Amino acid sequence: MGLNFVLYLLYGLAFFTLGVSILSRDIRLSELGIAKIIWLLAAFGLTHGFHEWLELFEHLHPHIQTSLFSYFRLAVVSLSFLFLFYFGLFLNIITIYGDNSLETIPSTIKILVGILAMALIMFAAYLDIGTAKDINTRLLVAFPGGLLAGVGLIIYSRTVKAFSKKVAGNFIYAGSFMICYAVLTGIIPSTFIVPFFEVKIIVFRGISAFLIMTFTIRGLSVFSLEQRELINEHLLRFSQSEKLTSMGILAAGIAHEINNPLTNVSLNVEMLKDLIGDDERVNKKIATIERNATRASRIAKELLHFSRDKQTDLKPVDVNRIIKSTKVLLKNHKLSSIITFDLHDAPKIMGIPWKLEEVFINLLMNSIDACTETDSITLTTFQDNENVVIVITDTGYGINKEDAPMIFDPFFTTKDVGKGTGLGLSVSYNIIKQHGGKISFVSDQNNGVIVRVSFPVITDEH
Repeated sequence: MGLNFVLYLLYGLAFFTLGVSILSRDIRLSELGIAKIIWLLAAFGLTHGFHEWLELFEHLHPHIQTSLFSYFRLAVVSLSFLFLFYFGLFLNIITIYGDNSLETIPSTIKILVGILAMALIMFAAYLDIGTAKDINTRLLVAFPGGLLAGVGLIIYSRTVKAFSKKVAGNFIYAGSFMICYAVLTGIIPSTFIVPFFEVKIIVFRGISAFLIMTFTIRGLSVFSLEQRELINEHLLRFSQSEKLTSMGILAAGIAHEINNPLTNVSLNVEMLKDLIGDDERVNKKIATIERNATRASRIAKELLHFSRDKQTDLKPVDVNRIIKSTKVLLKNHKLSSIITFDLHDAPKIMGIPWKLEEVFINLLMNSIDACTETDSITLTTFQDNENVVIVITDTGYGINKEDAPMIFDPFFTTKDVGKGTGLGLSVSYNIIKQHGGKISFVSDQNNGVIVRVSFPVITDEH
């Protein structure tokens, strides 16, 4: 009796501690997919720990072994294994399809999966209700649930490996012992005596529970590492924003100083053209002066855009309409024929038309500059939940891995001297953020770039 008391007490305490440790973590800012479903593992720990203490209470007070108490215990253990089953199922979906996959799965599929899982546990409970034992529940729900959770934790370790190899190892160990627990709990009966050791299987279940708790709690440090990286990133951005503010003030002054003489140059060039007449050699020189003055004026204009975020009221705009106007502006470019527009119906967003137009021109011009006549560029628009998404795909030469982290930095460019200012993407990034949007890209050098831009649709608040 004394040994059973200690076993069930520690067995239940291990799972209860697991649940409390998970719930005590602040994971609200986490972008990891597991953060969205970790509460299911916590719910399993709390309910299963409670179930083990019910069994302990039953051993201490044999006279309460009534049908009502047995049914209650069966309901509790069924609920705990249901939480584990859901956790394992969703974790594998995240592992296979990515951290944001649960958000993109249609609600109908989620409801269908929920109904099927519920039907499975109801069927298992129905088979067990006559005996008031949980043999079928353990076999049909606990075993596949624990197996899914264990495999999911092991595979998900590849995701957390980016933060720490040690943390990834804890996920692997936690997953491995979860698989052991699935076998010990789901397949082997509770009355089984382990040969050689001559002890009940409950001893090994308790050891597995303790090891699951230990390595899972250690693995949870991934959220602390993630927050630390997030804080460092914010500090870095704050430091950069301070530098950019000073740079912006300097850029604005330079742009104004450049614009005045450039305006004078342009006016005098026009006057010279009238005075020279048809002298071809002199006209070529004047055309060169005019072309370089225009380029210098464009650089000054981009500097002003970078340094001064002109506030304009947002209004409902049709993204497809803006893209169509962008198409017209680019039609005279020699490579405009390689651009294909695939525009689908999408709701309006709150925006500033001329700024959004500038974004699409910059993005398309970058794609054009990376392409040849044999390449292709496709711009697609569609609605994804509460966002309007614009995807630009090109088959150009792509972006080097070394350059990828810097493409949104001001004045960074991979173009030859005289062909780019390095401000286009930086200005576009700021405009997209001003509109509450997001921009991301995927690039494989020599195989093109995929740029994804999304803006929130108009809500009832606007």
